[in-house]
Amino acid sequence: MKMEELMAPCPKCGSKNKTQHRDFDKEFRAYAASGELKCSDCGHIFKTRDEMIDERRKEEKENE
Repeated sequence: MKMEELMAPCPKCGSKNKTQHRDFDKEFRAYAASGELKCSDCGHIFKTRDEMIDERRKEEKENE
């Protein structure tokens, strides 16, 4: 995720507070990947979990 996306204000309420949810590894709980990104104040979803998974898969293919 780009820094500009993290710093962007919420289109609904204008807040810059966001919560990044994490998808933890089932076996090793210390490892996690980025999940849903949403506004901490109003709950607007910037990126869904599925969109984040698609981005990770695309990056993995590019790095092969």
